[in-house]
Amino acid sequence: FQNKVLTVDGVKVKLQIWDTAGQERFRSVTHAYYRDAHALLLLYDVTNKASFDNIQAWLTEIHEYAQQDVVLMLLGNKVDSAQDRVVKREDGEKLAKEYGVPFMETSAKSGLNVELAFTAIAKELKHRSMKLPNEPKFKLHDYVQKEVRGSGCCR
Repeated sequence: FQNKVLTVDGVKVKLQIWDTAGQERFRSVTHAYYRDAHALLLLYDVTNKASFDNIQAWLTEIHEYAQQDVVLMLLGNKVDSAQDRVVKREDGEKLAKEYGVPFMETSAKSGLNVELAFTAIAKELKHRSMKLPNEPKFKLHDYVQKEVRGSGCCR
């Protein structure tokens, strides 16, 4: 795992990142971590249809083992490999909408939207931890949509 500390509106938010890469050998371990997770980022590889198809199984497990209020986000990764893409952006958007979770495409290689994904999660976690009655509700989905649109990134 890796720790990442982000400052959100003057508040430090510590993220502990566990990357299982969707590997079967981590499946039994992930059940235990779901229980304590405050947020989960589900990534699939846009150049690998099987990784996209597996997302529904992961979502089923999350709903079974994670806390009811866990923050979820769906990410389509490797968009820098456009020539090898087999999963359309629209497919990711449709799946995210079906499960009511925010969606964006990323590239770990180029860094596209990677920091944005962590920042969006950190903002949501900070908002939930503060529970200020007069503060308007932070809307993770709206924030992601606005930031992705504003990034000037081509679709």
